[in-house]
Amino acid sequence: MTEKPPASASGGKQEKKAKNDFSGEYAGRNVTIVLGAGNPGMLKGRVEAASRYWVKVSIGQRVVYVNKAWIVSIEPAA
Repeated sequence: MTEKPPASASGGKQEKKAKNDFSGEYAGRNVTIVLGAGNPGMLKGRVEAASRYWVKVSIGQRVVYVNKAWIVSIEPAA
């Protein structure tokens, strides 16, 4: 006869782990965003906000929303 392991405090459900998201590190800063895949190029502006899938960037008087799937890298502006 084998014993079952004790149930966890979450009722046997697996707990969600926090994913690595560095949005807080570049929010409110001037950055250079390098885009890849179907939209190669660069954007230079200020990151206003970020959500799970999008980054809101102010470029002069414009606001651009960039899908994170298209971003290759985000570098602090010099």
